[in-house]
Amino acid sequence: MSRIELAVLETRPTSQEYPWIGGDVLLSHRLKLSGAQSPEQDPPRALLDPQLAEVLRLTKPDVVVCVGWADPSYQRLMVLCHRAQIPLVMVSDSKQRDHARSAPKEWMKQQLVRGFSSALVAGTESLAYLKGLGLPDQAIFKPWDVVDSDFFAAGKAESGCRSEQDSHFLCVGRFIAEKNYKGLLDAYALYQQQGGRWGLMLIGGGSEEESIRAQISKLPQPDACQLKPFLDHFAIRQCYAAASALVLASVKDTWGLVVNEAMAAGLPCLVSSACGCAVDLIESNITGWSFNPDSPADLAALMHTAEHQSPSDREAMIEAAEIRIKMFSLESFAVGFQAAIDYALHRPRFSKRAALMAGLISSDWLSSARYSPSS
Repeated sequence: MSRIELAVLETRPTSQEYPWIGGDVLLSHRLKLSGAQSPEQDPPRALLDPQLAEVLRLTKPDVVVCVGWADPSYQRLMVLCHRAQIPLVMVSDSKQRDHARSAPKEWMKQQLVRGFSSALVAGTESLAYLKGLGLPDQAIFKPWDVVDSDFFAAGKAESGCRSEQDSHFLCVGRFIAEKNYKGLLDAYALYQQQGGRWGLMLIGGGSEEESIRAQISKLPQPDACQLKPFLDHFAIRQCYAAASALVLASVKDTWGLVVNEAMAAGLPCLVSSACGCAVDLIESNITGWSFNPDSPADLAALMHTAEHQSPSDREAMIEAAEIRIKMFSLESFAVGFQAAIDYALHRPRFSKRAALMAGLISSDWLSSARYSPSS
């Protein structure tokens, strides 16, 4: 595999969507945009274009990888790269069923897709979505949504501290409506009413925390449910080591990287069918369990199944999950990333129509979420 010199541009360097602490990666080129009115916005176009032009001048890229297409920074990059004839690689984990699709927005995306030479996607559903928007099948590579499996697998050595008395389900994620904590806690209440003995630990933070706490207080056994704040990777690894199973009940989740982490850490996983990873990672009763997020009864039944799983069946599931997760390793990501770049370099694709569309929707008066194509 050839060596890639990587320059990274942080479009929203002060974003708090994921409040990671430390873990800075040493890069020869690490650049940041400035001038945004808030941490979760891009700079206005008057400040954005000169900065992007300077980034291209300093780094002189052979190819540009865009981790998305809905933000003005990505759209302005498309315009500038079209002018400079620099091929673009798209990264995407969106899937058709993420939400109700708007015909005008889908048409806009079809025009934008013309400007990308290749793509790196999360898995089966995201590949199908981009193919449906017009990107050639042979130009789409995977996987994108991966974790350092070895890092989380190393935590299994700590699982000896797990005891039957401390058995519990673990859920890791932002406290937002899409993660469906209401449905999870409804299922957990039913599980408790039916004699379920395992506890439940929720790790994260966000706008739904107050309502989550209120719902916990109404559980048959509220003390069996614990809340912890957002934790870094090392602390999360310890939590995986101490848990008995992972549960992710999202009603909308483009992928669900915590499932990758938990599988690598040796945990059986109960995963909502709404999660993008469910199609690629979960083979029912073999690598984990999948359930309808709109049915608390379905999830409660699987909680009982996990609790009463025999040691031999549990070990077989963990081993099958370890084999499956190898397809989503850092090494497989590197191979797919390299292939997407090579394809773009050898088969560059440029579209005036895509550049015009990107220019239109990134204008200051149209770059609101209402008009810009969402992911």
